Amino acid sequence: MTNLIKIDKREFIQKFDPAVMVMNYRNVKSIQDAIDQDPNGVAFYVKNLGYDTVSAVIELHLVALNQSINVGQLLTVYQIKEIAIEVIASFYYLSIVEIAFIFRKIKRGDYGKLYGALNMVDILGFFSSYCEERAQVFINKSTKDLQNDHTLRTEERRTLERHEKLINKLPPNL
Repeated sequence: MTNLIKIDKREFIQKFDPAVMVMNYRNVKSIQDAIDQDPNGVAFYVKNLGYDTVSAVIELHLVALNQSINVGQLLTVYQIKEIAIEVIASFYYLSIVEIAFIFRKIKRGDYGKLYGALNMVDILGFFSSYCEERAQVFINKSTKDLQNDHTLRTEERRTLERHEKLINKLPPNL
C-alpha cells in the first residue's frame, strides 16, 4: 500500500517553507525526531508533486541558509539550483524535515564553523555527514531491537529441542 498525498503543490511549498518550518518543527532535536515527523522521502514527493516543486522547497532552504550564515561569499543563484539538483539526486531517501534539520545543524555549526564561503562541496559534505549519523541511528536501533528480542532466541531453543527429540527417537543405525 502506498502513502496517499494529501496536499497540493502550493500547500507543500507553504508547509515546508523554511520560515514556517522554523516554528512548526522547532521540537525536532534528533535524527529520529526528524525521521518520525515525515516518513516520505524526497523521491516520494517528486513522484507525486513533481520535480520542480520539490526543487523549489530545497532552493528556499538554501536561500535561507545563505541569509542566515555570515560568510564572505554566499551561494549564487546557479549554485543554489545545482545543489538542489544534487540533493534530490543523491539524497532522495531523506524527508524534507530531515533536509531542514540538516540546514538547521549547519546554521548551528554542528558540522564546524563556516569560513569564507558557502559552496557546493561543503554543503553536500554536510549532507553526507548527516547520512552517516543517520545510518548509525538505524544500526543502533536494529542492534537494540535484536538485543531486546528474546522471542527469536526462545523460538530457536524450541526448534533445537524438537530436533534433539527427533534425533533421539531414531533407531541407532540411521
